[in-house]
Amino acid sequence: MMKMVLLSAAAAALLASPSLAQVIGAAAGPRPEMTRASVEADVRDAFARVDANRDGFVTEAEAKTLREAARTERQGKRSERRAGLFDRLDADKDGAISRAEFDAPRGDRAEKRAGRREARGERGARRDGHGFVRFGGKAFERFDGNKDGRVSLQEATEQALTRFDRIDTNRDGTISVDERRAAFQARRRG
Repeated sequence: MMKMVLLSAAAAALLASPSLAQVIGAAAGPRPEMTRASVEADVRDAFARVDANRDGFVTEAEAKTLREAARTERQGKRSERRAGLFDRLDADKDGAISRAEFDAPRGDRAEKRAGRREARGERGARRDGHGFVRFGGKAFERFDGNKDGRVSLQEATEQALTRFDRIDTNRDGTISVDERRAAFQARRRG
């Protein structure tokens, strides 16, 4: 739960390139279709999590605090994964990995890879608004339509729906997997 809160604040899915690639279905495979209503709900949810002091506005400081917390959490998890990998490779538990231990066959590698791929796909499917709602970096400036140094729920919603409308090329109120892919390809080209 905390990770989702922190990630919602960390990047700018409406406007940041890495988030957009994930939004539009680059690596994790197709995501379900999105509707305008789901995007609006995701904006409200993300906004509520990012607005730490509950004053109805997200400030750059609030977004930065959550980005830093997310970074710290990611680093901790990365350290745990590395320690686990070392422990799996260190078969004789002597605190060192010999060449023989490193080269030893590990028959369950393919199974582990498949499990990791599946877990990444599940995380991607749970992403807030499929990445449409993130506050941070340059996106914060773009969200802040009136340039008062803070983003209101209305400003965030307008930006998310503007982006939604740009991707919804057939104007049916739903962004299909194909529309996301086309938008991703257009972004990569341009």
